[in-house]
Amino acid sequence: MFRLGEQQTGRLKTGGNVRAWVFGIIALLSFSVTLQAADTLLKNVVIYDGTGAVGRAGDVRIHGDRITEIGKNLKPKPGETVRDEKGMAIAPGFIDMHSHADGEILEDLDAENSTRQGITTVLVGQDGESKFPLANFLDTLDKTPAALNVASMVGHGTLREQVMDAKNRLRKATPEEIAKMKELLAQELKAGAFGLSTGLEYDPGHFATTEELIDLSKLAAANGGFYISHVRDEGNNVFESYREIVEIGKQAKIPVEITHIKLGVPAVWGGTTTRMPQVFKDAKKDGVDLRADVYPYTYWQSNLRVIILNRDYYNPVAVEKALEESGGADHIWITGYKPDPSVVGETMAEIAKAWGLSPVETYIKMAKMIDVDPENEASIMAQSMNEDDVRWFVSQPNIAFCSDGGLKDRHPRGAGSFPKVLGRYVREQKALPLEMAIHKMTGLAADHIGLKDRGYVKEGYVADLVVFDPATVADKSTIEKPQEPPVGILDVMVSGELVVANGKVTGAHSGKVLRKK
Repeated sequence: MFRLGEQQTGRLKTGGNVRAWVFGIIALLSFSVTLQAADTLLKNVVIYDGTGAVGRAGDVRIHGDRITEIGKNLKPKPGETVRDEKGMAIAPGFIDMHSHADGEILEDLDAENSTRQGITTVLVGQDGESKFPLANFLDTLDKTPAALNVASMVGHGTLREQVMDAKNRLRKATPEEIAKMKELLAQELKAGAFGLSTGLEYDPGHFATTEELIDLSKLAAANGGFYISHVRDEGNNVFESYREIVEIGKQAKIPVEITHIKLGVPAVWGGTTTRMPQVFKDAKKDGVDLRADVYPYTYWQSNLRVIILNRDYYNPVAVEKALEESGGADHIWITGYKPDPSVVGETMAEIAKAWGLSPVETYIKMAKMIDVDPENEASIMAQSMNEDDVRWFVSQPNIAFCSDGGLKDRHPRGAGSFPKVLGRYVREQKALPLEMAIHKMTGLAADHIGLKDRGYVKEGYVADLVVFDPATVADKSTIEKPQEPPVGILDVMVSGELVVANGKVTGAHSGKVLRKK
């Protein structure tokens, strides 16, 4: 198909007749526009529209970047590209409610680990860390678009880093510092951010008081935003952390989202059936719009120090307890370590054996390297969640999905989260019906973010679409091969252009920067 910006320029042979040359150009431009307007007809699909309704057979017509017609037995128009999808499912493009794609998106515009699993929109600026100033980052993406759409939150930790002294920010903020953070928050919200994110297990956000978070969240609420949080403790005190986020929602009058929700240590396993329902009931009683998102894995990825919440990193007793609660040294993998990259992919137990140390001594040795250079901190992946709890979160109708992944992630979630839900939890385990899973990946997520023309297969909506085979879709990424592409995701459209065709990345970069208006 011709695109106006793709035509080659050249001198027309008009024999010096300027008028003929002008009309030739006009004719050529008109021909190009006509071809572009014809666009695409997707025939013989089963439409899952994102509302939670069951699939229905039909065709979908796309003109430019919009869905213009949905019906049965639609007739092709002259010049229209027709794709016979042979009974495959079509759904709105999947929306990743927690992505770290902003870390590499400018160097990896294809974003293939995301697009190949059907993701067309990522929400970045997570865990309290966002690009600053956000306007610069978003403007750069406007000029050099990626293959998917990018929306961002404002990172609370980033605000603290801009306002508080680097050597003295691991403390309670002063009223003057909070006032400066609010000024910057207003600036970032004006740039198009959708709300405020926090990472309360991480420095420097960990040292913020609840009052500081409420104060900032009130400003986000006044701008129509929401609050999303990696809560203060995902382990032993997880339910206290959930009470805090509900209190923030109540006091700031803002929707709040528990991101990558989990019960991260054995002491709280099973709480999904005994305590989680009450968490949502209590929030509703308090008038709080409590939301959540989840990725479908029993193991997480973060930095080395995060498992020691009291920051007593060199206490052997505290370290031993933390290693045990994080799955044990044989279930903690190193996914990044600047001082010795050769250990990447090995477990803490394997490294300890190679170094002739105990796992506790190995942890402490690695932790001390951070004091030499903050970039020496290891990233780890640990298996410390319970499969029954994960399945419960995945199956709840009010919990959306995320990957929590980067574009070059060592955790398989970065390449496999959404296909894993469709393959393992929908088809194999029947933990939830297909139409509900799609709603949670699309319409529910779009509603949570506040996207008005995406997330549904509806006439007039942006043509962000996924064509997949419900009978075969599955994740293939593993700990050993974390970037292995999934199967069963056939075509992915962003703004009406195929960024994945027949399972292969096309190189099209039709993604948009999504700004809150």
